[in-house]
Amino acid sequence: MGDWSRTSIEGNPHIDHIYSYPDPWIQDKQLFGYLRLIWALRKGRYDVAYIFHSHPLIQLMTFLAGIPKRYGFYDPELGKGGRFLTARTEWQPNTDRYIADNYLDIPRLAGWEGDELRLDYQPADRELKEVEGILKKVGLKHDEFFIVAPGGGVNPRQNVFEKRWGTDKFTALCDLLHDEFKLPVILTGSRDEIPIGKQIAANSKGKVVDLIGRISFRTAAAMVGRCRMLISNDSSIMHVAVAMGIHSLSIFGPSNPRSLLPVSKINQWVTEEVDCSPCYCNNIFQGCDHLRCMTELQPVTVLDKIKQTLSRMKDLV
Repeated sequence: MGDWSRTSIEGNPHIDHIYSYPDPWIQDKQLFGYLRLIWALRKGRYDVAYIFHSHPLIQLMTFLAGIPKRYGFYDPELGKGGRFLTARTEWQPNTDRYIADNYLDIPRLAGWEGDELRLDYQPADRELKEVEGILKKVGLKHDEFFIVAPGGGVNPRQNVFEKRWGTDKFTALCDLLHDEFKLPVILTGSRDEIPIGKQIAANSKGKVVDLIGRISFRTAAAMVGRCRMLISNDSSIMHVAVAMGIHSLSIFGPSNPRSLLPVSKINQWVTEEVDCSPCYCNNIFQGCDHLRCMTELQPVTVLDKIKQTLSRMKDLV
């Protein structure tokens, strides 16, 4: 897996070893790094490879590593036929089918008959302790704050910042959350998103604790397990809430929420229904000259969806 996603599975007790690599080794066809990875896999003497990626260089890597059974995807839309696989199944990223179920088609090739779609995320004890220390320091208690993650859109191949709802709208939403629930908001995100956090915190009327760029992704993920609800764009932290069974509302624009989120009472999504959306899924984003799916979505609409999600589980204060 790429280095960029390693942090999401570190510490998981079901994983014995992680081989990660800089993304350019594959995307930019850096031969030396590619060969190093093949050699590392070859030394492992693995019997089976489940390859959750349709990139032919990744599939070739497992073939050259001498792994006899290789199960993975082919992608007819992108002309990726899966020629180095011993068995293959179709990659279906542009449908309303939840992507986790599509991933499970790969172990099904090997005879697995399950249908459990639950995600798994394991925060470490030190991260949970760090969260408790932060909450104590800022005077907040478990289940008595919202987390808002206003960034995202950063991908290995291409940054798609069009998936961000907008700083002004998140600021307005923070004010609405304060008025409606009388609860504070914690902002989380990466270092590159620090300006977003500063603007929201400076312009919000209620209590906003800006932790953007100040805590790691894993600490932020552990904090999600302590919040009343997560509100985010279509971004990585969204999947953490799903995995941990925490209430969440994800704001969607160009991408397809039905593909990226399971059917759930507590993990909901909201979007402005426009005739050209969704227009982006697992490919190069071609751009948009209006982005109505995001610009026309109003904070009050998002607030209404938050209230519906919380009231459905009788969690209103």
